[in-house]
Amino acid sequence: MDNASLRQLLRGAQQDEAEAKRRRLTLYFISYVGGTIMAFMAWINIGTDSPLLVGTLAGSSALVYANVALSHLFPRVDVFYYFAGLVVAFTINGLVYTGGFNNTGLYFVFPLLFIQIVVVRFKPAMVYVAVTMGIAIFMLYNQEKIVAQYPAEHVSRFLIATFCFICVAFIGENFWHQSRKEMLRENLERIRQANTDPLTKLPNRRFLEAVFFVRAMQDPGAYFPLSAVAVDIDHFKTINDTYGHDIGDEVLIHITRLMKEAVRTTDVVARTGGEEFLVLFPHATLSQAVKLAEKMRKAIEANPFIEGDIYLPITASFGVATALTDTNLHACLKQADDNLYKAKNAGRNRVVE
Repeated sequence: MDNASLRQLLRGAQQDEAEAKRRRLTLYFISYVGGTIMAFMAWINIGTDSPLLVGTLAGSSALVYANVALSHLFPRVDVFYYFAGLVVAFTINGLVYTGGFNNTGLYFVFPLLFIQIVVVRFKPAMVYVAVTMGIAIFMLYNQEKIVAQYPAEHVSRFLIATFCFICVAFIGENFWHQSRKEMLRENLERIRQANTDPLTKLPNRRFLEAVFFVRAMQDPGAYFPLSAVAVDIDHFKTINDTYGHDIGDEVLIHITRLMKEAVRTTDVVARTGGEEFLVLFPHATLSQAVKLAEKMRKAIEANPFIEGDIYLPITASFGVATALTDTNLHACLKQADDNLYKAKNAGRNRVVE
């Protein structure tokens, strides 16, 4: 996993839940309140000479309730937000077409437009509002094609007020999104620092426990079978004692580069201790993980650390285990550690499964 992928995963871990919860609760509140209001207005207009208005309001209310009910069943699906925006567009133009009660339907366009702006994401909302108002403007200036009849002065004032409202609403939403992005960027940098080893720039143990494993448990289909490889640099204490900690740090950076080059872009190389690493292979069987571990072992063995007059051959030991499902993830990590110690006790510079 490269730094860009790490940032993306951290951004998703921070952003997704907060933003998804905000949008979900907004959709629920607006749907229940708006659906109830439309159903009530349909009911009080029953028996009037506007059956089309009653049908529009009742149909919109039914669609709103159906949409929010399905969103409860599938809370992670975004299509319900966009469908809600379409229902709003249908309702707005239904009110413009029928005129509402005594041609007062235009008064309800403003809150409905605001709902469309809030529920749909910022950029798609621009398209929704533009299309919605484009249809409405066409009807207002071709009133011979619609049921309602609006005085010209009402139309011009309504459009001016609507244009001003849309501008203010989008400006407010834009500033909110920009300020949120800035806070997110600052928080993301703090989170990145907390979840990254400062020397090697690899994910650390905190990242694995607070982000990666949580994601894997939430969406096992995207990760399992998950193979883990525990890695330990052989005789690293001797390197530190002989050449000093500065050279030891350079050796760690050298080993990090070799391991990252040997694995796939979807794999995670993390530093979990002084000279200890944990490599995670999503969607990898035990045999695949063993091959990748052997590839890392050979790369480390074939590329000694060289700096100035220091020529330092390095080897590492590897313990491999695989979790077929999320239920045995912790057992897999323990087995990988146990296999690592077996590799070290068997003479080091080897892979044990």
